Amino acid sequence: MMRGLTAESGEYRSGAVGVVDSSTGKIIHFGTLPQYVPEAVENLLNWAEESTVHMLIKSCVFHYEFEVIHPFSDGNGRVGRLWHTLMMSKWNPVFAWLPVESMIHNRQEEYYKVIRYCNNVCESTEFIAFMLDVINEVLTEAADGI
Repeated sequence: MMRGLTAESGEYRSGAVGVVDSSTGKIIHFGTLPQYVPEAVENLLNWAEESTVHMLIKSCVFHYEFEVIHPFSDGNGRVGRLWHTLMMSKWNPVFAWLPVESMIHNRQEEYYKVIRYCNNVCESTEFIAFMLDVINEVLTEAADGI
């Protein structure tokens, strides 16, 4: 996805990375230190494979935790949302047609705001609630259009 866009495409990042608020210039998220990224990603993938949590919740937790780890130098948001879509579509194929990227498009500012909030309180409950609300909204709109 990132070939030609970043020097470390297809690899975990080798340096520290942060997400900067473009309007203030302040760092709003600092990713996991690079030496811990491979283990953190492996732990997250193992958790996702072994967890018995319902897929709607599991995919939200995975998405959020992937963003916290921030394993790549660029493209983490796109890859996290892609994983979310993949997990939900394996559970129910309708989500292949309603990808998370499209779901949050109209609420992108709120999406980043809730991620910042969860980072500050060190837990993902608000992100899960936000994503479930977005999913419900998109499914309701799709059902109304039938």
